[in-house]
Amino acid sequence: MIEVRDLRKVYPTRFGENMVLDGVSFDLAMGERLGILGRNGAGKSTMIRLISGAERPTSGTVRSTMSVSWPLAFGGAFQPNLTGLDNIRFISRIYDQDIEANLTFVEEFAELGPYLNEEVRTYSSGMRARLAFAISMIIEFDCFLIDEVGAVGDARFHERCNQELFRKRADRAMIIISHDASYVRDHCNRFAVLHDGKLDLFDQFESAYSDFREKIGLEVAAKNEPAEVPRDRQQLIETIHTVAVLDDAFRVIVQEADWARDDKNWTKAEAGYAEALALYPFQRSYWVQRAHMAKEQGSYQRAEIGYRTAIALGEAYDDVVEHLNFVVEQQGDNPAELQPYLYNGAPSHEAAPGDPDVALFARVLGVSWMIDEQLTLSLLRKCKTCDAVLSNLIDLSAGQHSEREAGEPMDANMATHIVAIACPDLESEQQSELARSAELRDDAVKTLINAGGFSQWSAKAQIETLILVTSDK
Repeated sequence: MIEVRDLRKVYPTRFGENMVLDGVSFDLAMGERLGILGRNGAGKSTMIRLISGAERPTSGTVRSTMSVSWPLAFGGAFQPNLTGLDNIRFISRIYDQDIEANLTFVEEFAELGPYLNEEVRTYSSGMRARLAFAISMIIEFDCFLIDEVGAVGDARFHERCNQELFRKRADRAMIIISHDASYVRDHCNRFAVLHDGKLDLFDQFESAYSDFREKIGLEVAAKNEPAEVPRDRQQLIETIHTVAVLDDAFRVIVQEADWARDDKNWTKAEAGYAEALALYPFQRSYWVQRAHMAKEQGSYQRAEIGYRTAIALGEAYDDVVEHLNFVVEQQGDNPAELQPYLYNGAPSHEAAPGDPDVALFARVLGVSWMIDEQLTLSLLRKCKTCDAVLSNLIDLSAGQHSEREAGEPMDANMATHIVAIACPDLESEQQSELARSAELRDDAVKTLINAGGFSQWSAKAQIETLILVTSDK
């Protein structure tokens, strides 16, 4: 049995005390597998380290009548100046293990090859984690602490990990933390949510996950200020691709979409991916997933938009082109004549456009009511650059200026995106100030032009004419 009582952990910082854990208590018996959900920075890994003894709590106690592993996928216990083989020998001696048998097992399991003869300090984080997991399996602990094992290695390595942990050691106690909620759901029989230093316990995954999502949702609702504006469109795409998957709200939505996809509920899955992309429209990978779901439903126009967008935002062409060609053919067209425009890292006006660009420019021009699947697909097929998309939208809206929707809502994300795209020459502070300005939301196109936006775009003259014509009316 492990007994955790009133566990508190406070870290001193330059800005005062940071309380990570505030009175956490629970028991864990042999055979129980406790899965812990929590946002990034909630203190999950800290709690694991305290239970393992790698860190001391500020107050509270951890008592155990079971032997407890170090955190699996945690390489902090290694001697960095020793080789992998020497670390295996060292740990084997401490636990009075058969050194030769352990060397053979770790060599086969970790698949580090000649790197086992190199000093551990030269290892990548993934290599250290593979070594740590393999060494953990040579020692028969009563309780295993599992910290993001699913993030290490390929599918074959994951299967070997699961075989060792959940089949051969199914009778052991475990505490599991992972950003992959499916991993927690599939391998645990008790669940908890760690939030604001408090731990709430649940018997059913669905109850725990619902509580976790509600708490994440409350945090998202509070985010109403524009984030730091990326320098330009290229940085916007490159940073969002990484930042999105670290965002708790995005991960929760994508996780549920993945579950729907696994259940072959294509409609629900596509709606989930669309909801995630509403948070991060320039996140390229999930445009592919959304397109796959549209394809499964026979919505080939929507699927083509998704595939073209993913390629324009930098998804590997070879991974997508087969799917793109299929949906083009299903519409009775020739893929050879409708090749996609590839991501090239060029300045905004020369960059290949995607669906988020079309939607953003329509909002800036106040003509979002014009946009539908057919028009979006037509623009993505014929327009090689974002400049061309903007120019075409201005032409299409000519003569309909009285119907412009200048006051259409623009959220914080949209504001940062259009400032990065239209105003890359501004200083960072000026970009941030512009993204926060009320004027940008009231009349974006005029505000951006007055700030020097679209300076290198051939469509700038058309925009200025549009502003004059609208002002006259």
